[in-house]
Amino acid sequence: MKIGWDTSHLEFTIADYYYFGKLSDLLLNSGFLVNEVKDFDTLNRYDTIVFNYPEKPFNDAEVNKIDSWVRQGKVVIFAGYYKNEDGVGENINGITKHFGLTLNLSEALDQSSEDPYFVNVVSRTGLRGVFPCTDTVSGGEAILTSKVGNVGCQIKLGMGKLVLLGSCVFWDSFSLHLADNATIATKLLAGEEI
Repeated sequence: MKIGWDTSHLEFTIADYYYFGKLSDLLLNSGFLVNEVKDFDTLNRYDTIVFNYPEKPFNDAEVNKIDSWVRQGKVVIFAGYYKNEDGVGENINGITKHFGLTLNLSEALDQSSEDPYFVNVVSRTGLRGVFPCTDTVSGGEAILTSKVGNVGCQIKLGMGKLVLLGSCVFWDSFSLHLADNATIATKLLAGEEI
């Protein structure tokens, strides 16, 4: 499984050892090949394409390319953050609205959690995770739910799918070990159902 981790839109980099070293190690030890990709036009070489906290907006040509990649069988994952920090939610919605998925540009607080910013989530297959500093998401098919709303959804197009996640830090080095987050991360990146 080849993963292209985009950096052409100023995303958090998987090579950042402090924030994503544990995810990088988990993926390499699980047989994934992960590359940071600075050239957007080369992302089509990968099975899974990740946009993790894109700080730069997408243009119409990029929307069309992402649509084409999904229809050809790619898994494309967008991961946001709460409160539209750095305009990331608007940047993501600029793409995902074309597919019927949106970040709600909200601040999800789970009052049943020890820390309300750490939202307890459940996947369709029963995996339990913790999404810190998450937004809620709308549209498509819910894949991760919580007491405060959906925090993960997807839309299948052609042979692929586009996934929208409310949190870009559930798989960082501080949260990857929480509940089933590591399993959720690897299954999402492998294109498996959760």
